Amino acid sequence: MIRHFIFSHIQQPSFLRMTLLSMALLDELIIGFAVVALPLLRDQLGLSYEQAGLLFSVGALSSLILEPILNLLSDRGSKRWWIVGGLLGLALAFALAGSIYNFIVLLVAFAVIYPATGAAVGLSEAALIDSAPKDGARTMTRWTLMSSIGDILSPLVVAAFVALGLGWSALCWFGAILWLAAGLIVWPQRFPRPLGLPDNNDTPSDMSMLAGLRKALRDPLLLRWAVLSLLPMMLDEVFIGFAALYLHDVLHASQIEISIILIVHMIGAFLGLLIVDRLIGRMALQRLLLWLALLSLVGVIALLSIHSISSATLALFIIGLGAAGLYPLAQAEAYARQPGRSGTVRAVIGLGTPFEVALPGIVGLIASRFGVVAGVALLGLAPLLILLIVPRRSIRS
Repeated sequence: MIRHFIFSHIQQPSFLRMTLLSMALLDELIIGFAVVALPLLRDQLGLSYEQAGLLFSVGALSSLILEPILNLLSDRGSKRWWIVGGLLGLALAFALAGSIYNFIVLLVAFAVIYPATGAAVGLSEAALIDSAPKDGARTMTRWTLMSSIGDILSPLVVAAFVALGLGWSALCWFGAILWLAAGLIVWPQRFPRPLGLPDNNDTPSDMSMLAGLRKALRDPLLLRWAVLSLLPMMLDEVFIGFAALYLHDVLHASQIEISIILIVHMIGAFLGLLIVDRLIGRMALQRLLLWLALLSLVGVIALLSIHSISSATLALFIIGLGAAGLYPLAQAEAYARQPGRSGTVRAVIGLGTPFEVALPGIVGLIASRFGVVAGVALLGLAPLLILLIVPRRSIRS
């Protein structure tokens, strides 16, 4: 009877959506350990800066090779087993990273973590879109909200572990347990058939992966939305890092002031997502995207033109308010171009991964040659590019 009660509730679509949405939070929370707790890992294994950087490079390269294949294969049937496999792979990789004190084995763990995250987390996002393709914008906004909560929790969890005298290994095992628990929760759930697919035999399971990819690459609007979903990354972590350097080197802000200002920026981003969630359905998505990009551009101009700590705080709040909604809206529009083929859409967007990998180095080179203001200005071009690229069709509601 107890087993029947549990499984009868697990099968409900609302529980499935809640489970899949939680993957966004777990992603930022647990994967954030590798960034926030990097000093703990370096001290435990005695890593050099080159070795620390190589861990992330190997992970990114592994994801660049494997993730597009996983995305395409996921469209040939239920994404359930791909997600479960990714979650179990993450549990195994984190357990390995927390128990083996060998750099080569650690490289293998990172090489598994990155593509496994694409399968577990990326395909959870895709499955949510497949289950309700007409509600993609709201789904992506709430997905990004959950990610923001994970972003906030990750450093707090690391700080709590350090305060308890626990280190890198304990964090990894904690992450492994969470991923394993998530896998066991997803395992018994029934994934609905993706909505938006035709009822005839022309389904992704019967279509050649390459043929489906070629069809997607011939869609100019999909390619445009794919670019638009990549551009907001220019106002994400890399922008925050160089904005912190700008605050320190140009405005001479103290570390405490910088921390407070960046918290204000995060609050602006969180509020921005809440506002976007309320506006979906009341305003055409393209129009909303244009207003958000314009608001972000105003914030960037204010940040670089008015040199005071108070104005920089307000400017970064405005940037967060506008920029947070850019990615979920653009991603939702990209998914909408290929209903029921979210894996193929992710594969198309993944073609821009080399740009994402190269961006920090390019900005660093510009900043070293022309100053940190030039580096921040380069990243701040993102909202201007979005204003230029957003399709004007269907803006009028």
